[in-house]
Amino acid sequence: MEQRDSIVESRSFDHVPETERHGTIRSQVQFWFMVNATLITLFTGAVGPAMGLGLTWTLLAVIVGSIFGTLFQAFHGAQGPHMGLPQMIQSRVQFGSKGAVLPLAAVTIVQLGFAIFFIQTASSSLAAITVDQTAVFDIVIGASAVVLAIVGYSLLLRVEKVASYITLVNLVLLTVAAAAVLPIGALLGSSAFVPIAFLAQFGASAIYQIAIAPMVSDYTRYLPFRTSGRAVSAAVFGGTLLSAVWLEALGAALALADPQGADLISGIRDMGDRFGFGLGTVSMAVAVMSCLITCSLSFYSGSVSLLSAFEAFRPLKSTGAVRAIALAAAGIVVITATLSLPADFLPVFSAFLSILGYFLIPWTAVNLTDYYLVRRGVYSITDIMKSDGGIYGRWGVPGMISYAIGFIAMIPFLSTAIYTGPIATSLGGADISFVVGLAVASGSYLLIMRGRDFSAEFEAVRAAPLNTLGHPQASTPAPAEPMEGNIPA
Repeated sequence: MEQRDSIVESRSFDHVPETERHGTIRSQVQFWFMVNATLITLFTGAVGPAMGLGLTWTLLAVIVGSIFGTLFQAFHGAQGPHMGLPQMIQSRVQFGSKGAVLPLAAVTIVQLGFAIFFIQTASSSLAAITVDQTAVFDIVIGASAVVLAIVGYSLLLRVEKVASYITLVNLVLLTVAAAAVLPIGALLGSSAFVPIAFLAQFGASAIYQIAIAPMVSDYTRYLPFRTSGRAVSAAVFGGTLLSAVWLEALGAALALADPQGADLISGIRDMGDRFGFGLGTVSMAVAVMSCLITCSLSFYSGSVSLLSAFEAFRPLKSTGAVRAIALAAAGIVVITATLSLPADFLPVFSAFLSILGYFLIPWTAVNLTDYYLVRRGVYSITDIMKSDGGIYGRWGVPGMISYAIGFIAMIPFLSTAIYTGPIATSLGGADISFVVGLAVASGSYLLIMRGRDFSAEFEAVRAAPLNTLGHPQASTPAPAEPMEGNIPA
């Protein structure tokens, strides 16, 4: 029986064979639409307004910043069906099996950390329309998210598909309510332009999208091998961009309509209640559903990254039981942290997660540069799956050096509640570190890899039982031709 016919998914960090591939481009659009369709996204759209930026300029910054950031996460989408591997274990090519542990650890902590916020948001939304039993709700929602993640990808895909229709209808109604209740005309008429605020909003929207990059292939790897890379990237791009821009726009309008409002989620509920038809209550119920689903995705990707890191030091066979144990352990830690963290500690914890997120920006630059410009998708899956890294080794020095240079270059531009770099301070707190990190890490990797001879490596790829050759994305010279330089012809 094929694994996809089983109730519980057995795959985690390992390769998905073609016999288990399924799914469509349309289902991917719905899936990625739901990834950003949580009320937490509202807060990203409030960055510019908090600094005095008018609605029109905020919307422009949201759109441009989101497009910029979404491009990078969407490019990762094509890697999934091509390689059949989750996103972060692919980093072994550039960083080595042990060298990839640093970005793997960062992803694990960030994903499980964000699960805390999804649980809290879902609990608060549920308490707003029922009774104030947030501790009980935390446990129930957290445990439900873990169970959903244990069952795995196929169930997540089905749930996301149904939820996308419900969420889409809710967002349409909330948009109508915003037009009816909020002074949208007056807000759009305001031409307040603050350059630093525009830059800050652009950066916040871009980083919010780039943060999704480490999980993209986790959910595109089940698509058939010959699925068009452009189509997958377009599905990821369109799905996440639509929900991000939509919710950030609502967040911006709410923030400007009520500058003294402390909680945008409460603002959504109040706006819905003022509009009527129980929209406020319905929106909170939808928020519970969307946060529960996204929390499950955080658990899923976090556990895959955790097992990928662990397997680099001790060979581990991927089974449903191993996945379930990892997820159960992660669930206990996350739920305990959710119940234990005091409210005044959450802003600091959020800043801590943001700093860890910065560790992933030079990673995405190195990973994408290698995939599209250096090796051009020519990889040995067999060697990637070896604990010692196979032909890629334990320590990928070029990738690690490029990563370090990119991260160090970002430090003066960082802007968080814990640390703000000198250049970010001179920019009024605006964060453009992601642009610096992407450019410097990518440029460094190209420079280091320039002129490298891949002849022996590509011969080993051809000999590997599992490799990416035969896919349109892979580009290599004909077997009889000698290989010169670093770029496959």
